[in-house]
Amino acid sequence: MPAPSPAELDRDLAAFLASDFDAPPDEAAFDRLALRLFAHQYEARAPYRAYCQRRGALPQRLRHWSEIPAVPVQAFKDARLIGEEDGAVPAPARVFRTSGTTSDGQRPGEHALSPSALALYHASLLPTFRAFLLPELVPGATTALVPLVLGPAAADAPHSSLWHMVDVVVRELFTEAPRHFLGAGAAAGPGAAALDATGLARACDEATAAKRPAFLFATDLALDRFLTAVEALGWSTRLPAGSRLMHTGGAKGRLRAIDPGSLYARVEAALGVPARSCVNEYGMTELTSQFYDATLRGGADALDAALPRPKFGPPWVRTRVVDPHTLEPLLPGAPGLLRVLDLANRGSVAAILTEDRAVAVEPADVGAPAGSPPFRLLGRAQGSEPRGCSLEAEAFA
Repeated sequence: MPAPSPAELDRDLAAFLASDFDAPPDEAAFDRLALRLFAHQYEARAPYRAYCQRRGALPQRLRHWSEIPAVPVQAFKDARLIGEEDGAVPAPARVFRTSGTTSDGQRPGEHALSPSALALYHASLLPTFRAFLLPELVPGATTALVPLVLGPAAADAPHSSLWHMVDVVVRELFTEAPRHFLGAGAAAGPGAAALDATGLARACDEATAAKRPAFLFATDLALDRFLTAVEALGWSTRLPAGSRLMHTGGAKGRLRAIDPGSLYARVEAALGVPARSCVNEYGMTELTSQFYDATLRGGADALDAALPRPKFGPPWVRTRVVDPHTLEPLLPGAPGLLRVLDLANRGSVAAILTEDRAVAVEPADVGAPAGSPPFRLLGRAQGSEPRGCSLEAEAFA
């Protein structure tokens, strides 16, 4: 099929992203749009085109989105995957970088987004965040929840996709401006910029006294540092009903992992926020869509007890769990590597092979609609790269 222009794709992708979030999934429409997106990315990104040609994956041969070659995340360290738009490579509006350093001295992965690709990122981000974190909020409205951020302002961390995301959702979906209680770089753990645990505790006390529910944004490690500090002081509060927490990674590849069950118990003891109101976010610098727990969307009570909770994505994303060696899809319950196809990732490549271990979950088991099955994350693949993923990374170079 002929490669569509970026403007045509952006128009149709934006319309798909703006459709009813809870409508039954339209698999035929998703498939058509995914194949059109692949045709565009094949033509516009020379490294990806060469990668696909070595596999015989040409646009005219593909019949289903599952046949689109997935790029290993390693490729974002080896090449800047931004392609031509209207005959020229646009200057990036944002360049997001993966956190931390690599053991072999390589530079962090980069995801460069043009202005139009960044607009699609926001078009994906906002309805997904609203659906999973603010399900009571109707489109076009803002929430009066008090936004408290255990992390830096986006301007102080310009290459962080996480803090850019928080900046956008607070600006667009919250009535009040955020307050920040951690400097740039400090979210990674001890030894970085100072944590203002006293300031955050004071802000929580003010929200409690004013009977105003709060919304806390944090990484797991920053939240652990805050809880450790206030536990040592013997401080606690009971934030008003409706308060909630969005927490995300931050422990992958670090010296220790943080047990979510223990973390939720500590949050409830210190802040009075129940486990059901603590929503974990899973995202990647290399993607533009996010996945969340569904506990605030009225899922089964069993979701609270079954850790790790299943992760759900928006209607414009499809996931599969694949064998680490053969890269063939696995049945629900079998652990493997997570493969993601994200239609909002028009600005780079839509299909990504992650280095995260997961198991697919039958949608019926967790009350999810048909379509892409939810999954449970099992953590980062340990030790050497799985053979299949390693071969794919070598082939991309």
